[in-house]
Amino acid sequence: MTATGPSGQPHRPDSELYPEVAAAGSLAAALSQCAAEHALDLGDVRSASDGPSLAFAWVASRSPQLGGFSVNLGSVERVFIVSAGGRGVTLTHGSTDDLEQVAAAAAAWHDGVGLVELQATTPFLEVSALALAHERGPEYAVAEKWRVYLEEDPYVDLEMMRAAYAEPRLRALFPYTSHRALGFSRCTGWPFSRDMAAIEPLGDGRYALRHHGEEFRAAPIYTAQEAAALVVSRMAKTWGPAVAGTEHDLGEGD
Repeated sequence: MTATGPSGQPHRPDSELYPEVAAAGSLAAALSQCAAEHALDLGDVRSASDGPSLAFAWVASRSPQLGGFSVNLGSVERVFIVSAGGRGVTLTHGSTDDLEQVAAAAAAWHDGVGLVELQATTPFLEVSALALAHERGPEYAVAEKWRVYLEEDPYVDLEMMRAAYAEPRLRALFPYTSHRALGFSRCTGWPFSRDMAAIEPLGDGRYALRHHGEEFRAAPIYTAQEAAALVVSRMAKTWGPAVAGTEHDLGEGD
């Protein structure tokens, strides 16, 4: 939703924190002006799609694999908050008080540069190992997410993770956790596919299955290996390795 004042008009950026934005009339206009002054190509800089926003800007990428580069204004201190991604995945984010740095990052994103080059050009942006894996392809994103769960995450149930990973068909899906339960997605972006059973740890080596759209019941109880095998048994034979994109990219026969 676009923030508005008492008259229903969008809030204007604080002129003390963002004098160049206030002078231009909006963040989108200020970003366009800054880019023009430094001979940077951003394409069409847009504001929010649900109404006029003076404190938001959005830049598209020429790459069909990438989505938008979004910029928001901080309300308490001067800061430009950036997030960018594509196909349901946030690939980079960061913040800076320098609009010229934002313009340079937006131009690189618009050009469709790789994440390593993007971060080298604008070091205020953060790029994770998982983001780099997503850039390489869905199979790399799946492998990296499993690696993090199995080697780095101190909060997951390792017995559950190892049992699921031991099942080849589950190992090829994108794993995610929600309230301690382990889910499996047939796509690597959010929203994830919601047609797979999830494994719910009950403690003391006991596990139950959580089925989408059904009320959860902590019975029957399984071992981790039994639960993982049952998830596989409920999978359609046509469901293969996770693909890039979101659940909306999955066809009827996928």
